[in-house]
Order: sequence, then structure tokens, then C-alpha cells
Amino acid sequence: MAKVWEDDMAVLSLRKRQKLDRSKRILEVARTRFQNEGYGTVTIESIAAEAGVSAVTVYNYYETKANLLLALVKESDVRLIAQLNCLIDELPVDIRDAVADFGRIMRSHAMTYLAKSTWREVLAASILEGGKQFGHTYRDLDRALIELMSFLVKAYQRRGTLSRQVDADTLADTLFEMQNIRFFLFISDENQTEEDASAHFRRDVFVIFADKLKPHLKEVK
Repeated sequence: MAKVWEDDMAVLSLRKRQKLDRSKRILEVARTRFQNEGYGTVTIESIAAEAGVSAVTVYNYYETKANLLLALVKESDVRLIAQLNCLIDELPVDIRDAVADFGRIMRSHAMTYLAKSTWREVLAASILEGGKQFGHTYRDLDRALIELMSFLVKAYQRRGTLSRQVDADTLADTLFEMQNIRFFLFISDENQTEEDASAHFRRDVFVIFADKLKPHLKEVK
């Protein structure tokens, strides 16, 4: 009896691995095709054919092309959070540098993972499907990043270099939304470089912190 149970578990484990492998293959094909051909022209059927699975399999896993795009964003955010955690583990002296680095890391990772044109599709879908699964999940992903920003802000309050009178969660939300605005402007302009976007956001950060730092840090450049 125990042997039968072990065999059944082995079969289930194999099926899970096979499903995971298929899912990874589908996502990688989707990411490449979205990048090279544009989101609008790519079909579920063409993704399935290149991934070596049936279109039914792709529909069973993701239901819609928009959900495929969302799955890519979720996969991207998992890797992004790992990079941001490394920043938080070794924060610079000045919170303005830390926040500017936070934004730079987000943009750099975004461009490594998806092209500007694909990110425009992501943002369009987050608006058009705001009340559906895509919109809800996209906001959940943003909230996870805002929590990291809040942790960063509170770290400087514990150090004594940022006033404790500042509401850390509100400040974190403001900083993240400012970064989002700069990211929107960045991906909407094919001529704007990552360096340009970083310089714009850094200036924003210095303005936001103009009256929030302890006196001895206000003149730090």
C-alpha cells in the first residue's frame, strides 16, 4: 500500500514539474514574441506553436493574452524584489541616494526584462482592465513594492536621519507614485534614456525631501 502511495506521489510530482516546465516555456516564448513583434500582433496560437504545446493548453494556463502579459510582469517583479532587497540590505548614508537608487534599479530591471513598447501595453491593460483580474493583480504587485519603499523610509527614521514625524507609509506611497510617473514618461518617449529618467527622478527626490531631513544632511550632495 505504501509503495502504491509513493508511486502516485511520484507521478503527481512529475506532472507538476512538467506543467511548470511548459509554463516557463510558454512565458519565455511570449516574452520574446511580444518584444520582437509587438503585443498586438502576437496570437495565443503562435505562442503555443513555438512553445510546442496546444493553444488549448495555453488557454487553460492563462485564459487570455492579457493574463500572459500579467504573468510576465509577476515574474519580473519577483526578480526585481530580490534586487531591491539587496539595496535595502546595504543602504547608503543619504535616504535621497537610496530612493534614487530604488527608482534606477526599477527602470534598469524593467528595460532588461521587457521593451518600452511592451511596458506600454502593460500599463494600457492595467487601465483598461482596472476592475478585472489584471488590474487587481497589477495593483497588488505595486503594493508589494510600496511596502519595500516603506521599509526603506522607516530604516532612515530608525537611524535618526529622517524625522519620525513623517508618516512613513504616506511618504513611501508618494515616492513610489512619483517614480511611477517618471516611468510612464520614460516608456512613452523612445528618445529618453535611462540616464535621463534617473536624473529627472533624482531631482524630484531632492525636492520632496527638502524639509524632511535632519539639518546635518540637508547640504549633502
